[in-house]
Amino acid sequence: MPAVSHSSGTLGSAWQDLRRAWARREVWMTLGWQDIKQRYRRSMLGPLWITLTMLITICGLGPLYGLLFKLPVADFIPYLAMGIISWGLISNLILEGCQAYVGAERLIRSVNLPMSSYVLQLLYRNLIIYGHNLLAYVPVMLYFHLVPRWSWLLLLPGVALVMLAAFPAGLLLGMFCARFRDMQQIVSSSLQLVFFMTPVFWKPQLLGPGREAWVRLNPLYPFVEILRDPIYQGVPPGWVYAAVLLMTALLYAVAWPLFARSHRRIAFWV
Repeated sequence: MPAVSHSSGTLGSAWQDLRRAWARREVWMTLGWQDIKQRYRRSMLGPLWITLTMLITICGLGPLYGLLFKLPVADFIPYLAMGIISWGLISNLILEGCQAYVGAERLIRSVNLPMSSYVLQLLYRNLIIYGHNLLAYVPVMLYFHLVPRWSWLLLLPGVALVMLAAFPAGLLLGMFCARFRDMQQIVSSSLQLVFFMTPVFWKPQLLGPGREAWVRLNPLYPFVEILRDPIYQGVPPGWVYAAVLLMTALLYAVAWPLFARSHRRIAFWV
C-alpha cells in the first residue's frame, strides 16, 4: 500500500508540473517566439526566410526527383512538397526534443519554471515554423491549379495529433539526452537513416507489388501521412489514425512515469 501511495504521489507531482506550465503559458509562448525572432534578427525578411528556404528546396528537388523516378511532375511535386513540409515538422520536433533541457541549461539554472515548459516551448516554436513552411505550398498550389478540398480541414486534427505525440516524445528525449549526452548523436544518426527509408522523396508504389505494406513498419510514416494525405490525396486511411493513436499511447505510457520520477533531477543533469 505505501508503494502505491508513493507512485500516485509521484504522478501527482508530474501533473502539477504540467498544470503550472499551462498556467504560465505566456512565458514559454514568448520564449518560443523570441527563439524565432532571434534566429532571423536584423534580416530583411525575418521569419519569412523559413518559407523562402522551403520553397527553394521544393523547386530544386521536385523536378529532379520527378525525372529520376519518371513520375509526372504535376503529381509528384505536390506530393514531394507536402512530404518535405511534413517531415520538417516531425524531424525538428525529434531533434529539438533532444535539446529541450540541455539547450535551456542557463534558463533552468536561473529561473524556476516547470520542466514541462521547455517541451511546450519547442512544440510552440515548431508549430509557428510549420505554419511558415505551409505557406511554401501556396505557389505550388497556384502553379498546378490545385483546388482546395474539404479534406484539407483534416490537416488541423492531424497537426494536433502530431503535437500530442510530440509532447511525451520531447519529455523522453529531453530527459535521456540530458542524462546521457551521447543519446543526441544516436538519435540524430538514426533519424538520417529513417529519413531515407521514409517515403518523402519517393512513393511506396516504387517498391513494387506486394512490398508497399513493408513501409507501414516505419514508425514515422503514419505521422507523415496524417499531415500529407489531407492536402495531397484526401482523407487518410483508417490505419494511419490507428497507428498514430497507438504510438501516442505507447509514448505516454513510457514517458509520463519516467518524467514523474525524474523531472526534479533534470536541473542536476544539465
